[in-house]
Amino acid sequence: MTSIEGTSEREFRASWIVWPATVIAISLVTRHLLLDRDGHLEWYGRNDIYAVSMLSALPISFFGAIRVSKKSRSSSVVLGACLLVASLCLAGISHGTSLDSLTAVTIARATLAILAAFAAANLCFAFVAPQRPNGQAPNPLESDQVAEGQGGQQALPAWTWLLFGVATIAIPATYTHSAAESLQKNLKESLGSQRIALAWEQCWQLRRFNPNAAAADTDLATLQGNLREEKIRLESEVERPMPRNMNISMIGRRITSLVQLDRNYEALGWIRPMMSGRNFHPISLDYYGLCQQRLEHPAESMRGYERSLQHWQRQPDSPSKRNAMTSAYKGIAFAARQSGNRRLEEETYQSLIELAPTAEHHFLLATCYKEHQKTTPAAEHAQLAVQLDPLYAEQARSMLSQLSRDHFSCFLVPR
Repeated sequence: MTSIEGTSEREFRASWIVWPATVIAISLVTRHLLLDRDGHLEWYGRNDIYAVSMLSALPISFFGAIRVSKKSRSSSVVLGACLLVASLCLAGISHGTSLDSLTAVTIARATLAILAAFAAANLCFAFVAPQRPNGQAPNPLESDQVAEGQGGQQALPAWTWLLFGVATIAIPATYTHSAAESLQKNLKESLGSQRIALAWEQCWQLRRFNPNAAAADTDLATLQGNLREEKIRLESEVERPMPRNMNISMIGRRITSLVQLDRNYEALGWIRPMMSGRNFHPISLDYYGLCQQRLEHPAESMRGYERSLQHWQRQPDSPSKRNAMTSAYKGIAFAARQSGNRRLEEETYQSLIELAPTAEHHFLLATCYKEHQKTTPAAEHAQLAVQLDPLYAEQARSMLSQLSRDHFSCFLVPR
């Protein structure tokens, strides 16, 4: 008896290692087959979406595998192997399968996750679950009934299986919907700032999240095709060697193309020689700040924008001076946010409004105040933005609504 108990204990301990290892191994193999030639995940788009889908499928797969393992280990082995092959085949054909509706891609994600998770669970029970000696009472989890007085009750009621099934689809779908909304906003910002390479990447992901979505009043398939063409054009342009007698205009186009492709380190190589000396050009300071901002180097970004601001403050008034100072103030404020310097961020946006009191700049300051939990000034500047440009009405309404919820009282927010 002691020998049997010792064997069972060793097998139980081994299961805690083998089970997660098997699940992880099958998940990684399936993920590898989902990758396209650019390293993107078909159907899922992002690793976190894939992970949530797999984890959501584990409960129903785990308890389903328990029922199969009651019959025999051979049943678990055969079913696990068949499901594994099916999941790998489904992952393999994902590249040639076009899913143009949200319903289709949601079902495809859930099906693949269930197949892979069910395969892993069956193989785990087949090779790790301890064999019961003859006469030993069954594990309650493995029995259809749990003794209770003279009667019995079903170990897992029908509603439990329904709950697991709904969770397998609903949890990833909800998570993906939230991720798609955030990604759609980021895509809009990338298009507005001419970040072609990043916008193409985001558009590709958004199509996998929700094929029915749109951006810039264009369906995602068309937008992705246009961005890809522009990306290829820019890549071809930056690969062409520069002539010996290159001028400032050629250098400017090369820098602009590199920045649009988010090849910021290469762009900095062209920018630095123009920041001082005989080749000095003031626009290089702004581009230096921008590249460092995108590389998440706030101190260097602020240094570039501050130098640009100081240069233009010494120049006579002109539209170019106003535009350059506006860009510098925005860059300094963003660098201050990245550095966690709230006071400097607020002061910089206030200086920006003094220079150019536009609806956009009032809304930027309102957003800044909102993030700093300063409810009243945030609401005031949001309303000023709407007065200057009614197009900000919807965004301002959303901000005011959120401010009211966050502070538990609409009386704290001016109407």
